[in-house]
Amino acid sequence: MPEADETTFAAELRRLRGTVTLRELGRRASCSKSIISDLEHGRRSPTLPIATGLDKALGAGGRLVSLAEAQRQRSSEETAEAAPDPAEGGLLREWDNVWRRDFLKGAGAAGAALATGLGTAGTAAAGSRDLMDAHTALRAAHGRLDNLRGASAVYAPALDHHQQVLVWHANAATAAERQQVAALAADTGGFVGFLTYDLGMAEHATMRYHDAAVYARQAGDLSSCVNLIGQMSRILTDQGHYRRALALADGALRLGGTKAHPAVRSWLYAVRAHHHACLGNARTAQNDLGAAWKLLDRADDGEKPTYIGYLGAAELNKWTGHAMVRLGQTTPSFLRTGQTALHEALAAWPATSFRGFAEVLTVSARVHAARGDRDAATDLAARAVAIASETGSARNLHAALAVTSG
Repeated sequence: MPEADETTFAAELRRLRGTVTLRELGRRASCSKSIISDLEHGRRSPTLPIATGLDKALGAGGRLVSLAEAQRQRSSEETAEAAPDPAEGGLLREWDNVWRRDFLKGAGAAGAALATGLGTAGTAAAGSRDLMDAHTALRAAHGRLDNLRGASAVYAPALDHHQQVLVWHANAATAAERQQVAALAADTGGFVGFLTYDLGMAEHATMRYHDAAVYARQAGDLSSCVNLIGQMSRILTDQGHYRRALALADGALRLGGTKAHPAVRSWLYAVRAHHHACLGNARTAQNDLGAAWKLLDRADDGEKPTYIGYLGAAELNKWTGHAMVRLGQTTPSFLRTGQTALHEALAAWPATSFRGFAEVLTVSARVHAARGDRDAATDLAARAVAIASETGSARNLHAALAVTSG
């Protein structure tokens, strides 16, 4: 059931809307009617920009904005109390106590070395909107460079940028500023985690993701936190720890509930489908894929977080291919479904994600190899090797070479 504050906002929005149609109100407030419907039924928490637009469109005189601010404050406090805190308990505590010990032996010292030498530079004018905008723009530029040139081209400056953000966070003057910078640290830390993983350092990457999830929780960003947990689960399954990966993905989906952004939940279901497929759970994998595709319809709501901006039909088709290849090892009929999905992914893959194209090519090569078409598999894998080599992606290069040598 929606919380009390959510019901109050929803009831006031319904009262103010009166006989105005959802479509008309959406036009006035520059908001989709599905978002308004979700707000009225308590299925979505109001963001301040949307609340401001609705308030102005309905002439509420700040009433909806006040209710949104109160609800977000209450939600942040309740989430901090009820949800697993990576620093104190829950999913990430289990990771710390068990999985890190088993999976990351000997990585602690190296991880600590990467985090040293932060210095005190970059704290001037901390707290200014211009500084936050500059950091956000730099993070976006690093992301574009990674997509086009690969992790090796951006790792050093991205790590340096993340360290500057950590210094800012440590020196934040107020709790409000610290919370805002924590959200930025979760984003830059998660990005460094991905770069680290793409360069073939899985052990270090998991620690980066873990620490980024801690910052996400400090920022009160549930969507970011569960997305980062999902990224950790992906590393586990790529390393062959299927049951542990599944447990982590299960926990992320439970923690996210219906509050995490639909795009994040869609991606989590797609990744969990792959985990189930690795364990031979065909029906559950198919159910998860169905849930992922259903949520995709709600993903582009104008509020999709930048860190999950890549989520679209091509990405879900890629994960469908991943799952079908696994299931096809025991039931060959799944390979046809996988090949169709991957064909659509290849056709629609964005040119701005050059590095990621190698992964789609590699999975496609695996499907063709499993279906006995070695020539097509070799050609696709060779293209993947070329891209992985050009972008310095050790992760993609290893996967593609495994196909050519299989």
